[in-house]
Amino acid sequence: MIKQFEPRQEWVPEARGRFQVLAALGAGFIAGMVLLLVPRGSPWASITFFSAVAMGRPVPPGVGLPLPVVWAIHLGVSIIYGLIVSWAVSTLSQGRAILAGGAVGLFLYIVNVFVVTFAWPLWRGNEGSVLFTHIVFGLIAGGAYRGLLRRRPPAAMVPPTAVKRE
Repeated sequence: MIKQFEPRQEWVPEARGRFQVLAALGAGFIAGMVLLLVPRGSPWASITFFSAVAMGRPVPPGVGLPLPVVWAIHLGVSIIYGLIVSWAVSTLSQGRAILAGGAVGLFLYIVNVFVVTFAWPLWRGNEGSVLFTHIVFGLIAGGAYRGLLRRRPPAAMVPPTAVKRE
C-alpha cells in the first residue's frame, strides 16, 4: 500500500436553495469585471475598456465623471445585480441557472430603463446594446454563482486516515 495515499473524494454542491452571500458577491464581481473588460458584452463592439460605460450605458459627455469613478459605479451596480441574479438562481442546476440568469438580466434591464428614464434621462440611448449587456451579465452571473458555491464532501465518505487502528 502506498503511504499517505487517500482515495479520490467526490465533492457535491451544497444543498440547492441555500443562498450563499459570498458566492453571490463573487458572481456579481466576476460578471462585472468581464463586462468592464468587454463593456457591451461583445468584443466586437466599438466601446473599449477605457470608455466610460456603466452596465452598457455610456456616460454622457456633460457628466464629467473620471474613469475610475465610472468603473466603481459599474462594479457597485454589478455586485447588486449579482446578488439579485444569484438569489433568483439559487435553487436551480448549473444549466438552468445560466438560462434563468439571462432572464433575470432581461428583468433587470426593464427595471434599469424605468430608473434611468425617470432619474437620469441623459443616460438613455442605444438601448439594444444595453439590453444585450444586461442579458450577458445575467448569463455570466448565473453560471458564476453556481460555480462558486461552497462544496462539501458527502457525509458517508470518511477519509481512511480518520479511522483509528489499534
